[in-house]
Amino acid sequence: GIMMNFNFPSRTKKGNIGLLRKYNLFLVFAIIGLSIVGCGKDNYSQDNSPPVGVEQEIGKLSFTRSQKGKARWRLDANSANIMESGQIKIGNVGLKIFDDKSNQTVDIHSDKGELNQSTYDLKMVGNVRGTLSDGGYMTADEAYWSEDRKKIYTSPGVKVTIVYQNSTIIGEELDARPLRETVELKNVTGISFETEEK
Repeated sequence: GIMMNFNFPSRTKKGNIGLLRKYNLFLVFAIIGLSIVGCGKDNYSQDNSPPVGVEQEIGKLSFTRSQKGKARWRLDANSANIMESGQIKIGNVGLKIFDDKSNQTVDIHSDKGELNQSTYDLKMVGNVRGTLSDGGYMTADEAYWSEDRKKIYTSPGVKVTIVYQNSTIIGEELDARPLRETVELKNVTGISFETEEK
């Protein structure tokens, strides 16, 4: 595999697990509150019932995951459905990841996604495009955010294109760790360089 280092602003430190638990509880209650307040419609009416498998439809979804009082990432979506399974299906997804100094390191978007309420892992599907703070970017059909491992990754077989400075690299099995300043891409099938004539 190829290992590429991108210049992310800084490195992370291990957080306080007790604080994380408090934030987890806060977010769970915030989501429950959203689902109760969510729609002003009468959910018992046959005409307004949500599609099969959807427990609650809510409009726009936006929340920030914090640690030690600092934002770690922010998720925005134009639509959200809380499923009976507990997953939240979201549309027009935007995920911003921040470093220890609250500087944005990655801004990643997709057509739709699915958020796991208990682990905060996120699956992004359709026209995934992630932009790095230094201007490099990646594209793929789907990608994942692992909350536990603090990484963006793709599954084997999913084509990933990374454009960084004057290089374009095509491969798969992306393993990007914004807070460790590393990006790894396996099974590289193409590398091209643009040179400017002066």
